[in-house]
Amino acid sequence: MTRTFTCALLLLIATGTHAQDKTLIGVEVAYSADVFKIADPGARMSKPDVSAALWGVNIRRSIHKYAFFETGVYMRAYKVGLAFDGYYGSQSTDRTAYLLPLRIGARLPLLKSAVAICPVAGFTFGITDEGSLIKSDGIFGWDGVEKIQYKYTVQYPSQVLTLVQVGLGVDIKLWPKTLLHLNTNYYAGISPALRQTIQYQPQNGQVHYDAIQTSKGSFVAAGIGIKYAVNWF
Repeated sequence: MTRTFTCALLLLIATGTHAQDKTLIGVEVAYSADVFKIADPGARMSKPDVSAALWGVNIRRSIHKYAFFETGVYMRAYKVGLAFDGYYGSQSTDRTAYLLPLRIGARLPLLKSAVAICPVAGFTFGITDEGSLIKSDGIFGWDGVEKIQYKYTVQYPSQVLTLVQVGLGVDIKLWPKTLLHLNTNYYAGISPALRQTIQYQPQNGQVHYDAIQTSKGSFVAAGIGIKYAVNWF
């Protein structure tokens, strides 16, 4: 990852020498929601509503009047969740990820450059800690409603994440050197990051079901940030 970051920084410097607007540094915070896939023969499970804050700092380097390169350092929590149809779901924070995006974007000005539309695409590389939540069990339900007893085991195939990012942002000029930046992004994971083996049984039934919930680290995000133009190089 260090080699990737070094190459990206050199590209940032080399390609931006003659570009307009030069360099912008920024801070950003976003709401993000994990994307899961479920294989459930009992057809009772639903995708859990698992969300976390995404936050970090970034640097944008113009490579053309209408194009830029951007990187940064971000953090977000990856959580374990469980949900059944008709019941409130549950979630637990488990792993923290450190993310390094490398993305190319276009900047399409509107309203005499007071606003700009900014589509982006690229890759995000990340690393997580080992995580601690391995096994859990419990009961969903309340009085007068069928209860579901469950237990699950969590496995992490990898601590390394590779995500493909596509997104759309809006730059709004606040002052000559300051932008308000709004964005929405989808981060699609390439390789397995979580495997959750779930065994559950409705208390009024005699059959238990074995389900599997997986994630490649994918998530969607909607964020807000501030960018400030500087003249470092």
